[in-house]
Amino acid sequence: MPDEFGRCDRESKCRYFNVPKSEIKTDFNYEYIPPAKPSYHDYNLVIESGRNFKANNFIKFLKSIFNADEVKDTIRRYLIGSTKYFEGGTVFWQIDDKQNVRHGKVMAYDATTGKRSKDANGKAHINSVRSIMKLKDFNLKQCLFGLHLINETNCKKIALVEGEKTAIMMSIFKPEYLWLATGSKHGFKYEYLKPLKGFEIVAFPDKSEYSDWLAKANKVKRYGLDVSVSQWMETTAYPDGTDLADVYLMERKKSSPETPQQFSKLEQDETVKKSENRIYSTSEKILKKLACINPNVLELVKQFELTDINGIALKVQ
Repeated sequence: MPDEFGRCDRESKCRYFNVPKSEIKTDFNYEYIPPAKPSYHDYNLVIESGRNFKANNFIKFLKSIFNADEVKDTIRRYLIGSTKYFEGGTVFWQIDDKQNVRHGKVMAYDATTGKRSKDANGKAHINSVRSIMKLKDFNLKQCLFGLHLINETNCKKIALVEGEKTAIMMSIFKPEYLWLATGSKHGFKYEYLKPLKGFEIVAFPDKSEYSDWLAKANKVKRYGLDVSVSQWMETTAYPDGTDLADVYLMERKKSSPETPQQFSKLEQDETVKKSENRIYSTSEKILKKLACINPNVLELVKQFELTDINGIALKVQ
């Protein structure tokens, strides 16, 4: 559009405002460019990495805590891999709900402490299969770690954490949940959570990350996702950065009988918090008003499993 048209930014003083008197024709040709499709790794890489666990430091650490059958089952379910890139290294594969291998995160751990191994400069040993194989044209589109498991479970309650290690350990500590990981604090977003529609999601952020994850949860709820965020970690005296598996492991080493009670209370708190913090859709707000007039409406919704026009179940506490 020519420079003569438009409104002056200093509207209160200049008041210049000029619009075209008729249609303006341009020579621009607009073309829709669809987003690039994600790249996938060959599934054979996952298969090939599923060996040499005797040298895998992360697996050694797991075996120091859990029995052999528990560790073996966890390796099988999460398709944990081994690599020689880092001595005793581990591969965490991100496989989506269509069984596409989107990403392979390569990490190194201390076999005794379970902490990440670091170089002389204090930098954690972390890389990716994409970088190691020098795949320059690889269009990386990540997904949740463990996402492939949603097609293999009858569990409708998903526990979401940040770290892959945390998800793996908690899947043994608390198997009644399906444990998935964002891979980073920035992975808690709609793009990653979209495949989880229809599941009840409880997010357990690391210590000090609650406010950030709560704000993000409120955003993704607008898309019909059933998400609540645990504040339990913030009520503890553990240092910032502590995750759920850290707590459970510390309590287990103490042989403390308090741990089951802590998690029982945690789950009770989440039930209450979920009811208090829930963001209701327009249809649910209308339903709540109707229920104030006639409470039997809620029984009808429950009896016939009614949904809104988008097919999303109506839930009013």
